[in-house]
Amino acid sequence: MEQLSVERLMSTDLVTIESGAPAAEAAVRMLETGVNSIVVIDDDGQLAGLITATDFVTLVRENDPKDETLVEEFMTRDVVTVGPRDTVEELAEPTAHGYTHLPAVDEDGRLIGMVSTTDLTAYVSGKR
Repeated sequence: MEQLSVERLMSTDLVTIESGAPAAEAAVRMLETGVNSIVVIDDDGQLAGLITATDFVTLVRENDPKDETLVEEFMTRDVVTVGPRDTVEELAEPTAHGYTHLPAVDEDGRLIGMVSTTDLTAYVSGKR
């Protein structure tokens, strides 16, 4: 298998939300766009966190789903990221540890894309 870089595999049409937004807004945005994760950004547009469908299941199980929880209260803060020059082989370790969405950031830490297990599956199956 060739050494494919993250840059060629990642999605760049990202769904984002501000860290102070209500969880309900994040849920609506995810449903409207059909994504399984949403990237949380701070006031400067920098990566602040990540919310996945699994995070919403946990939120609903632990709280009243109509509460006004802010996304920053339940997002993953210590987000594992990848760089655009990383190879598919280098994604094996984080995906083996259960990470299904890996934001791609440039040298300055700016968000530039996202690689998901769906992207990897499409690549391995030859559909990408």
